[in-house]
Amino acid sequence: MPGPQPKPNEVKRLLGNPGRRKLPDEGKVIVLPQLAGEPPAHLSKVQKEKWSELRRLAPWIAVTDEHLLTSLVEKMTRQKELSKQMKKSQFVLYTDKGYAYANPLFGMLSTIETEIFKLLCQLGLTPVDRSKMGVAEVKARTKLEEILAQKNDAK
Repeated sequence: MPGPQPKPNEVKRLLGNPGRRKLPDEGKVIVLPQLAGEPPAHLSKVQKEKWSELRRLAPWIAVTDEHLLTSLVEKMTRQKELSKQMKKSQFVLYTDKGYAYANPLFGMLSTIETEIFKLLCQLGLTPVDRSKMGVAEVKARTKLEEILAQKNDAK
């Protein structure tokens, strides 16, 4: 589908519904439970750890988003494997007749990185998407907070 993806109703409510289209009555909105529990059994140990970490860091992920989170973790693992293979290979390969062509791993890696970014956006795991949702904000430490942190670390 060309063009920007439609914004979720939650984001429209937070931003003040700039398009002025009628939103569903909040009293009729179903509240989805947060995703909890154990990672899917088919994931590897590393993937389960990443799944649990992302789940802990993003408490807004709902049970209906489990397949997106699982797909994200699987793609992140695949990206890591492809990156390792790329480091062992060359960007440009040559046929037996000497013609140069791009390493197919480069295209595969680029594609999977695009897919990962889309999943991160859908789950609200990028800075822009978090700020749009109003769920998290990174705050720089003040000088006083840094001094107090150093004092506590020294104990």
